[in-house]
Amino acid sequence: MTKELEHFKPVEFGEWWPLMSPKLLNVLDNFREEWGAPCVVSPAPGGLGRRLDQGVMSQHNVNQWGEVRAADIFPTGMNTPEDFARAFECAKAAGATGFGVYTDTSPSNMVHIDVREDRTPDKPATWSRVMKDGKREYLGLFAVMPKGWQHG
Repeated sequence: MTKELEHFKPVEFGEWWPLMSPKLLNVLDNFREEWGAPCVVSPAPGGLGRRLDQGVMSQHNVNQWGEVRAADIFPTGMNTPEDFARAFECAKAAGATGFGVYTDTSPSNMVHIDVREDRTPDKPATWSRVMKDGKREYLGLFAVMPKGWQHG
């Protein structure tokens, strides 16, 4: 069951609202509370749900899971590697089991938060996406974190 959302409204999830995972909604609301500043749901196509073929394991894929298990959001003020590390800690505290940082998005840096069932908040799936030599490249989370950052 979903708690009453404090920081998001159904309209922010558009057409995907009826298919939003209650667990994801709770994690997003908890993330926003932990972050301490507004978070905007990505308006990009695919930023919430996607209708992909069966077997495509994206947590956005409603055809695979029957619900939207992932959201791309823009946390206000997430600009530096230190901010990325704080966002990761906020996501873990909120209960996320998947977390990605995207530094190649507009209007600012973005995070992907999901509630995949094969991971835990203590051992989430993690990654980053950056622009390198004019191409988007997926890397480990360490690639965007502060020097000496320890996962955990």
